[in-house]
Amino acid sequence: MDLVSYQLKIQDIALHRIEVTINFMPAKRIHQLNMPAWIPGSYMIRDFAKHLLKITASDSSGPLPLLQMDKQSWQLNCRDLPVTVVYQVYAFDLSVRAAYVDDELAVLNPAALCLSVSDLEAVPQHVLVPKPEAETATNWRLATSLTPVNNTTVLGFGCYQAADYASLIDSPMLAGIFNLQQFQINDIPHYLVVTGDNLADLPRFKDDLQKICQQQSEVFGTLPADLNQYWFLLWVTDQGYGGLEHKFSTLLLCNRYDLPAANITQPDDNYQQLLALCSHEYFHSWWVKRLMPTEFKPYQLAAEQYTKQLWLYEGFTSYFDDLALVQAGLISPECYLTTLEKVISRVTRSPSENLQSLADSSFNAWTKFYKQDENAINAVVSYYAKGALLAFCLDAGLRQQGSSLQQLCQYMYQHYLETGTDDNSLFTSLNALGFENLAVAARNWVSQSEPLPLQQAATQLGLELSFRPATDHNDLGGPAESNPPANLPAYLAAATKVQQGLVTISQVIDGGTAHQAGLIVGDQLLALAGRRITEQSLPQLLRRLPSDTEQILTIYRKDRLLTLRLPIRTAAATVAVLRFTDCKKASQWLQCGVILPPAATADQAAPATS
Repeated sequence: MDLVSYQLKIQDIALHRIEVTINFMPAKRIHQLNMPAWIPGSYMIRDFAKHLLKITASDSSGPLPLLQMDKQSWQLNCRDLPVTVVYQVYAFDLSVRAAYVDDELAVLNPAALCLSVSDLEAVPQHVLVPKPEAETATNWRLATSLTPVNNTTVLGFGCYQAADYASLIDSPMLAGIFNLQQFQINDIPHYLVVTGDNLADLPRFKDDLQKICQQQSEVFGTLPADLNQYWFLLWVTDQGYGGLEHKFSTLLLCNRYDLPAANITQPDDNYQQLLALCSHEYFHSWWVKRLMPTEFKPYQLAAEQYTKQLWLYEGFTSYFDDLALVQAGLISPECYLTTLEKVISRVTRSPSENLQSLADSSFNAWTKFYKQDENAINAVVSYYAKGALLAFCLDAGLRQQGSSLQQLCQYMYQHYLETGTDDNSLFTSLNALGFENLAVAARNWVSQSEPLPLQQAATQLGLELSFRPATDHNDLGGPAESNPPANLPAYLAAATKVQQGLVTISQVIDGGTAHQAGLIVGDQLLALAGRRITEQSLPQLLRRLPSDTEQILTIYRKDRLLTLRLPIRTAAATVAVLRFTDCKKASQWLQCGVILPPAATADQAAPATS
């Protein structure tokens, strides 16, 4: 037996249990069985083994001894006979990273289900998925990028093969009732799988997705050489959002009403967000699934695997994901600017920009970015958002000198595909292409905890970037013409939520008025200037109280009644406002033909995703 064979049996839908059976011929007397602690693309320890239930091992002669070595590893003493290992996994994780089973569908991520067998990771791995016996699963099908074997048909339950264990855990499976759409990019079949009955215009979704994929392929000039198929596996639920990239597929999670309704003309906020998510994960087909940091060659899934380059891979991908929508003609240039405004505002209003560099944010993603708390706005820089703005600045600088970020990405993909990139590869590439000044600047942008030259970059791309005060904590973009400066409300500089009927502080921005007043997370706001605080009254009070005064604020802090003095101040100018100033430059950047003059676009900015 020159392979490892897995069976993933949906054993009990009500208890969300999957029974896993492994069969293999021992290569030596002692093997180790290992469950990954994390899944590539999601940089946090997940401890998938915590969901593993009773595990046993045997051969034809009877039980075999298993010794647990740590939280995710077992030592198996073998004889010279085929070995069978059986265990159950609790599968009820509503995310794209693990496993989930209910009466509607099953999401099977082998990284969260399949123990590896030491010394046999490089041999072919077979996966048998029997059709569930439950009556609710009568019409289920199975979608995956794995290769069907042993007379299994595409979309059928049965046996599938991966070249090795790394390929196996990079190939999610989605089972249930779903709709299938298909299109081609450069003669390569692409599949769109959408679960459930969603009252959606799926042909429209497929057509839009095809335009996005075509646009992203033009960034690199071609599809990856080994790409022979690609699957968008879309898990639709009542509430959820997320995506995870794989080499030949992506597993996506979305809200039912993110999908497009029939007869829409322009994408609404939710549909635009879904298109951007698909765009993001597809870009990863080149940019992290093939070209990747040297630290990930190969992935080591037993513990954290550190790199300082997530800003390059997630940041650049985040820049190109929304950009592809306007370049593909799916959203207007004005709508794209609104989206970009929100990214800029999120970064520039965060005190963390002056405390953490992009390199540091990338390296500490495991414990900081992926485990954010109420202090994250003061301490954690998003290598997604600020990385995208670095890409924006770099693209602007390259275009100023007759090149583009697209050409730089092509160069890096061609030169580092086999070896992977190290911390200096981007700067080395810029130098090799003759952009020494940008190499120096980009190195500083990555290593320093300071603002990026966004206004200069905007000018180079035919834009004007200005900033205005925020009207509230959720104000991230646009001109706010309904609130002229004289009537701007006071800014609390804190996030709130309603708990037990009381407005409660959930986040305090360093240096803001809430911080100056001494408010802390968990404080319950009762009254301001002698007037009761509710979710509805607080913004009205902040708007009507005299500016540049201090007002009495009454709060509960745990079981104490306290009185503080809240400064009534407008916010600092941190909300981005973008407008077109040079139509020719902007049109070349966005590849969108003629752009309306600035005066004609001022009132036409469409809302974008948050």
